[in-house]
Amino acid sequence: MDKITGSLLHSFVAQNELERMDESTQFEHFSNYSIASKHFRGSFELDDIHSGAGGDCAIDGIFIIVNGRIVTEADELNDIVDTAGHLDADLYFIQSKTTSSFSGADIGSFIHGVKDFLSDTPQLVQNLKIQKIKKIWEDIILKSSYMVNRRPYCKLFYICTGKWVEDKNLKAVISSGVNEIDSIGLFDSVNLEALGASEVQRLYHETKNKLSATITFQNKVTLPDINGVSEAYLGVIPFGEYLKLIQDENQTIHSIFDDNVRDFQGNNQVNKKIKNTLESGDFDLFCVLNNGVTIVATSITPVSNRFTIRDYQVVNGCQTSHVLHDCQGIEGVERVFVPIKIIVTDDEDIKTNITLATNSQTEVKTEQLEALSVFQKKLELYFNAEKNSIPLYYERRSQQYNSNAGIKRTQIISIPIQIKSFASMFLSSPHLVTGYYGTIVKRFSGQMFNEEHKYSPYYVSALSYFRIEQFFRSGDLKAENKKARFHIMFIVRLLCMGEQLDLFNSNKMDKNCEKFKATLLKDNEALKVFKEAESIFENSGLDMDKKQYKSESETEQLVSAYKAYNKASKSDGKIAAGS
Repeated sequence: MDKITGSLLHSFVAQNELERMDESTQFEHFSNYSIASKHFRGSFELDDIHSGAGGDCAIDGIFIIVNGRIVTEADELNDIVDTAGHLDADLYFIQSKTTSSFSGADIGSFIHGVKDFLSDTPQLVQNLKIQKIKKIWEDIILKSSYMVNRRPYCKLFYICTGKWVEDKNLKAVISSGVNEIDSIGLFDSVNLEALGASEVQRLYHETKNKLSATITFQNKVTLPDINGVSEAYLGVIPFGEYLKLIQDENQTIHSIFDDNVRDFQGNNQVNKKIKNTLESGDFDLFCVLNNGVTIVATSITPVSNRFTIRDYQVVNGCQTSHVLHDCQGIEGVERVFVPIKIIVTDDEDIKTNITLATNSQTEVKTEQLEALSVFQKKLELYFNAEKNSIPLYYERRSQQYNSNAGIKRTQIISIPIQIKSFASMFLSSPHLVTGYYGTIVKRFSGQMFNEEHKYSPYYVSALSYFRIEQFFRSGDLKAENKKARFHIMFIVRLLCMGEQLDLFNSNKMDKNCEKFKATLLKDNEALKVFKEAESIFENSGLDMDKKQYKSESETEQLVSAYKAYNKASKSDGKIAAGS
């Protein structure tokens, strides 16, 4: 491995606390992260992508993006597709080698593994990750009626640390393999890229960059000077130019909607009206009937009518954007002009006020917007104010900490992780967190991100997530139990705080969370309680061979196991924590 790639790999390993892994596995994660970050702008877990192990079918990384989101559970797929009413899927395969030369045999094995994965009757031994993604892929095929925009794309990446020199023999192997996969008839396009050291270095550097797009913005006016705003523009933009802002070259929609807890509302009344306007051919009327979109960016570079917008979010217009994305195949739709407002500011208060003020076209309850903006912002500040030995960073906006080399990725708590951790531990629902996180919030409407809630239970649930991931990486907890991590976290809460919880807005909740936090911050005490929880889980009577635990009865079984453990501990003269 060359020195530059080695140096970047070393930095990546430190950022993600992967020191215990061998170099080849570290490089697999490095390659997976670089590829996935190129095609998905949101947050994801490395283990959600990695498949390299026994039975990996020569596939070291595999993931599926549906409607702009990485899908890791069948429940997520159902939630996302049922809400949106369409299915845009991209299937990715990655093979990584630390060798300094490209191998035709290895590329051939990689292609064979992909073909076997796509087969109706796979012959190769598949590990659990490959099996899991295979099941999601089969579910996608069953939902082909939702593929109204296009069929799936299939992308393969073969990576090594050498230099790609357009070798004719290797190109022939690749071309033959692509044709064989394409002949299966499932995809709109199939592509295999061979990447060497310089290419993977470039991809990794790009993970530190913010999303940017260049558009032609001719019909505009510059707004007067506004305190806290460096630049602001109002105007209309052609349909094709707007698509450049909201989707990638594969017509996959970006995760650029700051309002990502509420998210796209599907075929509600407002969205049906927007779509009907387009389907009826009233293209000229669109810009006067629609309230338009508001984009907030960190910086903008105007050159005549060409604008390069960087680090931007659509803070209002999520519904409009999704409908436009869905309707891009309508004949004549290029005549549509989209009303747009672009605001350049670093002021978080201004961003919050814009989000609250502009979300009016779709029927949105005030508390939903408050949950998004005010509570989320205060929760981020709460995380920052926690000055302890394990700093955590609440990621309100996707990839907001990517460019900060001083923050480890393991310390970053994304909104999806926060939602799943809190729901598992404090709403006693680890069986409900396999779905899309926006659906989880809807399911617990009013019980999560309530403006009256204390922030401490959110923080300690995030700290518990950090700890359990740390113990799985170190091998202190058994790798085969990671499928039940949210269930084990629930048991940890039972052990440390008891079965009955105080009100989320009470000072007692704060006080008890402080005691819980003190346990989590001490390495030995934290490990002890997590191993206790793991033992209770293993002795609960649940089927240890199950891939997932998704029923309420299974959670109730864990509560019964905790009670039995607690009772036995008392009878032995050991008073369990939280009792």
